[in-house]
Amino acid sequence: MKSPKHKYKKLAWTVFSQYIRLKARTSNGYVKCYTCDTMKPWKQMQAGHGIGGRSNAVLFDERLVKPQCVGCNLFGHGQYRIFTRRLIDELGLVNYDKMVHESTTILPLKEYQFQEIYEKYKKKVEELL
Repeated sequence: MKSPKHKYKKLAWTVFSQYIRLKARTSNGYVKCYTCDTMKPWKQMQAGHGIGGRSNAVLFDERLVKPQCVGCNLFGHGQYRIFTRRLIDELGLVNYDKMVHESTTILPLKEYQFQEIYEKYKKKVEELL
């Protein structure tokens, strides 16, 4: 049996991932992969991370999570060489380096924080749908 914290973390990730993909969709419901520019329906895309690992520090950071096709995110292991270059171009090297540093120093989230993330992105997804 999974803990309430684990349950809320999973729920938070589900709605956060939907939000990342929905906010990037075009008027016809398609989303461009951040790393290969492939266009697919938003439900067929995934939410990929620009910094490796699924620590809480990077898991819910909108600056670092972008839509990716399954080919890039899963089979291409995130295509970090492309993802990183685009993030640096987009955010600047100083900001990117700061986020890399923060990704290793932020403390784990508590159950109530996952609940807050879930509620926040649930509302945002409802607004986009």
